Amino acid sequence: MSCASCANRVEKGLSKTAGVSEANVNFAAEKATVAYDPEAVSLEELLEAVEDAGYDADVQETTFDVSGMSCASCVGRVEKALGRVPGVIDVNVNLATERATVKYLASEAEDKDFARAIEGAGYGVARQEGADAAEGTHRREYDKLRGNFLVAAVLTALILIGSLPHMFGFMLPVPMMWLKVGLLALATPVQFWAGWRFYEGAWALSSTDKRT
Repeated sequence: MSCASCANRVEKGLSKTAGVSEANVNFAAEKATVAYDPEAVSLEELLEAVEDAGYDADVQETTFDVSGMSCASCVGRVEKALGRVPGVIDVNVNLATERATVKYLASEAEDKDFARAIEGAGYGVARQEGADAAEGTHRREYDKLRGNFLVAAVLTALILIGSLPHMFGFMLPVPMMWLKVGLLALATPVQFWAGWRFYEGAWALSSTDKRT
């Protein structure tokens, strides 16, 4: 915008948009304040109204790494958490690359808001910069998951053998009560150490749904 007439044109374009009850454009601050019904009009449509008037909104895009995701449900939780940050226009989270891309209004949101939203959903934000640092983060996450899996696999094999020794051609020379105690001791780290990330993710989903 270069003059008050420009502000007027943007204001009129926004005011004519269905679902907008009030629009005010401040030329000096280069900022538009809009009261609208989110059920009737989206933020994307408001930006289109600004563009149709011949101007551009200050829209930026940022990409950062997200750690702790293990399935498509995790992706959905992260996208939902980021989508609730004021000023966010579009969110895309890629499970394979563990990376989130956010398009947002620069005047309404910043990186710390996205980090807070992701951490609130139960996941981590890799704060290192550069391809090598990101690769290092992914490698550490992979090594951790691999270690958890190997330990859980060994313990699960021991639990299987202890539960059905006759299928393997022998009987354990211990009282049944002590055998059950031993199996419980083996199962506990499988459930609450190797499997903790899944409980944590389920809890985050439950908490997110309650807030919604």
